This record gives sequence, structure tokens and C-alpha cells, in this order.
Amino acid sequence: MDIKQAFNGSSAYIFFIIFKIILAVLIFAVGWVLAGSLSRTIKKAMVKSNIDNSIVSFSNSVLKVVLRGIVILIVISWCGINISSIIAALGAGLVTVGLALKNNLSNAASGAIIIINKPFKIGDYLETNNVSGTVQKIEMLFTTLSTSDNKEVVVPNSKLTSDYIINYTSNDKRRLDILIPIKSSTKLSDIKPILNHVVNKNENLLYEPSTDVLVHSFEDGIVNISLQVWCTNKNYNLLKKTLQENIKTEFDKNNITF
Repeated sequence: MDIKQAFNGSSAYIFFIIFKIILAVLIFAVGWVLAGSLSRTIKKAMVKSNIDNSIVSFSNSVLKVVLRGIVILIVISWCGINISSIIAALGAGLVTVGLALKNNLSNAASGAIIIINKPFKIGDYLETNNVSGTVQKIEMLFTTLSTSDNKEVVVPNSKLTSDYIINYTSNDKRRLDILIPIKSSTKLSDIKPILNHVVNKNENLLYEPSTDVLVHSFEDGIVNISLQVWCTNKNYNLLKKTLQENIKTEFDKNNITF
């Protein structure tokens, strides 16, 4: 017997439809929350297993989409709609949808490439497309950077695979170059001892590779001296700050003007 015939009168059938809608909403709400909870549980398990943070972030992003997509299909099925016909309709419109979502599909494919090839990972400091920052998240469609002044920059993954990337933290060591403009009348023999003194008393740099003091370029009445020192990535900003301050202090003591 048809379900409609189980109810006597239109009022009873209306109540049945309302009950079914309410139940569908409850199934959707509970399923949505459970999907989020399951994805978080799997994420915690991956973190405990010491899986790379980039893979964890990307996998969690994909997992959320898949689980919540399943919830939507379950609700549609509960409402009595034939899922197979929906899948067939989606298949028929795949080309149209693909063209409409080509940017998102490109970003998703680029996200997979990033995870597989690992040109960078969470925590790396990148420069790309005139934007620089620390990688916070690698998700299915986007990568999130945090700039040094605490701005959040969301970059489409396709941009990161199609353009250049400078990864400042992929290697343990990094060279710091400080350009010092001095008057051309100042003797280089007077500058080098001062710079060596400043370098030798700084604990934030490395002594291998060795420090170099070079003539970088000439301008009208100016000689640009390049001080090149090496440090670990984590000490780069601190070393830059302290060296510049100490150079200025020592130059003032020796009456050398920039």
C-alpha cells in the first residue's frame, strides 16, 4: 500500500510531510556535526602519528567535503529522491559543471601537486606574487599565509604551482646581506676592522661559511659596502636588527657617517 494511503485525509498527510521535513533537517544537522567531529578525530590521529602538517591540513580539508557530501546524499535519499537519477544528471552535466568550476578544479589539482611534491610545508616562510608570509594552512583549494605584520593572505593553490615561489626556510642556513653606504673619501681599511668587531661580538651569526666585507657598487660620492654574514633561519630577523644597530653605534663612535 502506498504511504499516502496510510493517512486518512489531507490533514494527516500534511502532518506526515512536516514530520518528514523535520526529521530530514535533524538528520542533516546531526550528520553535519558528526562529519565535522569525525574529521577532527581523524586529524588528531594523524597528528599523533607524526604525519607532516601539510598532509594533515590538506587531507582534513578534503575529508570534510567528502563526509558532508555523503550527509547531503543521505538526506536527499531520506526525502525519497532517487540518488541514481541525481548521479546520472550530474554525469550528464559534468562538462558544463567542469567549465563553470574550472578554477576550483585547477586549485584542487594544484593542492594535490603541492602535497605530493612538497615545494613548501606549514611553517615555511614564502615569497610569491609580491606577497610574503608564513604558511599557516594548506587546504584543498587555498593556502593561507600569515604576513610579518599579522595579515592573513589566502592564495589560490593554482597560483602557487604556476608562478615562482621563494622558500626562505627550506634550508637550515641563510645569508644576511647588509648594504652600508659610506662617503667615497672614507678608507676601506678603516671600515673593515669596525665591521669585523661588530660581527665578532654578535652571538646570533654563524662563523661557517665565513663573513665577507665587499665593495658592492659605486654612486656619486658614495661607496656601497656589502656585509655578508650567515645565520640560522630562526635568527635571521634578530641578527639583522642587532647588526644594523651595532654598526650604527660603532660608526658614530668612530665619526664615520653614512
